[in-house]
Amino acid sequence: MDPAQVRDTVVVINGLPDGSSALRHGLSDRWVVLEPELAGSGISAVHELEAAIAGLAPENYGVVGVSSGAELAIRHALRSPERVAVLALISPPIVGRNAAGAGSELPNQIGQIQCPTLVVFGQEDPLAASARVYRERIPNCNIAFVYDAGHDIPAERPQALLNLVADYLQRRETFIVQNRSSLISP
Repeated sequence: MDPAQVRDTVVVINGLPDGSSALRHGLSDRWVVLEPELAGSGISAVHELEAAIAGLAPENYGVVGVSSGAELAIRHALRSPERVAVLALISPPIVGRNAAGAGSELPNQIGQIQCPTLVVFGQEDPLAASARVYRERIPNCNIAFVYDAGHDIPAERPQALLNLVADYLQRRETFIVQNRSSLISP
């Protein structure tokens, strides 16, 4: 296959009703987009995700998690650091002092994320107060805010979100080199 025709893979994990359709369609122009349908939640959903992409995704890929899908994306990146080459978290769960519930161990774990990570919040999202915690704890983290948006950025500002995520993935395409090193001339 001609290296110019090879496209990297991005796994999109949706946590909002139809929250990733604009992302899925917009990203599919440049990347192979996998969006598994997950019935479970918590760790069972992580296992379900891993089983769904096991035979479909290449050795390295990008992951985009939206809302509660961002928590699954975090858990997957922590469980499979050798496979997740770049991570984008859209309206992720709250971390820090006010974190509670099933994801409350995430504040301690997010510091173990090894890949470049983009965290996106709507400027008006009450969860945006967690941005500082994400930035402080994830070693290679970039934070972005989408103006005139709350928690449901994919519905409120789909083009702005697509531009942010696509630009980040394009600039971070380290997974091309990792995944297809045999296609790159010395």
